[in-house]
Amino acid sequence: MLQSPVAFLETLEPKCCGTCGEVIEEYADCYHNICYNCTDTTFYALSPVFITLFNPVAEK
Repeated sequence: MLQSPVAFLETLEPKCCGTCGEVIEEYADCYHNICYNCTDTTFYALSPVFITLFNPVAEK
């Protein structure tokens, strides 16, 4: 009997960074294997709510 795809994906171990071993949060259509800390990449949220709430220029 075949296992359902959801059950299979739930049994996989978490994805880890190839350099430091830290667990990487997986996103849809992202296939990187090195974490943002090891690549010195800054992640900026694209949510308009985040930009509106935390943008000091928007405050008057």
